Amino acid sequence: MDSEALQRLGLSGNPGLEEIRKAYLGRTSQPRFQGVIFQDTVLSQEFSRFHEAYNTLTRELAESGMQVSAPASVADTVRLLYNQGVYAMIHQNFMRAGEKFQEADRIQPKNPLVVLHLGILLLKRRNLYAAEKYLRDAAGMLGDNHAPWLFLAETYEQAGKPGAAQSALRKALELNPSLQGIAARIKSLSETGKAAGRSWPSFWERLLGRRR
Repeated sequence: MDSEALQRLGLSGNPGLEEIRKAYLGRTSQPRFQGVIFQDTVLSQEFSRFHEAYNTLTRELAESGMQVSAPASVADTVRLLYNQGVYAMIHQNFMRAGEKFQEADRIQPKNPLVVLHLGILLLKRRNLYAAEKYLRDAAGMLGDNHAPWLFLAETYEQAGKPGAAQSALRKALELNPSLQGIAARIKSLSETGKAAGRSWPSFWERLLGRRR
């Protein structure tokens, strides 16, 4: 089997599907990956390497005639679908990401990370009402995670609600005081209201390197 892929997942020899799956899910379920990693280059690259190693090894198993669609537990199935969605988002294939997250949500509704990413995708599609609902649900489920509040702020900015955007940003900063640029963004919204909120490039435009 591919030695580099095996090494990446901490395996050796000729492991079977269950062993490969367990190693892959163990690595991609580490705490540092429990968030919105597609906006972090280092985490995205590391996650992608694990995901690609898993794909390489399961493809080799399939080519050898082994069944690679063996049933997994509900939790593992949801995690596999979620990982596929995250990988698709890293590579800006947002349609495929949405399909994978929706499939995961059908199997296990209200998984916090799945709900968060569905909210982000709805925001990207400018479905602001639905995005707000999903992101608020995610904020309630994820507790100490500042990410839902940052995306809620973006949702409110796009909806022309600078006051609500400020409140969401303050909550994000309360949860993570190390966030950069948030205080200045709150101040700008406070000073110039709705017009200032619209003058900021959207999160997605900043992420993709575009400007209005």
